[in-house]
Amino acid sequence: MTAEQRAAMIEKMVEGLAAKLKVNGKDVAGWINLVRAYTVMGRRGDAQAALAEARGQLAGDNAALAEFAALEKSLGLGS
Repeated sequence: MTAEQRAAMIEKMVEGLAAKLKVNGKDVAGWINLVRAYTVMGRRGDAQAALAEARGQLAGDNAALAEFAALEKSLGLGS
């Protein structure tokens, strides 16, 4: 597999996860994976947007919000 094919495959997987989360926004692990994937891909803005969306979807879940805050800090995504 070439580097371009590998990148395209990864992009398709990440976009599939993003689409899945639009249907089921209560998947904490899915949001964490999406934010990490965007970060690894160098898509900081998308990672921050995904975190904001995740927080909105799980606004009443204090445990999830704490996980998102820790993830944001560990990835250096704070404003």
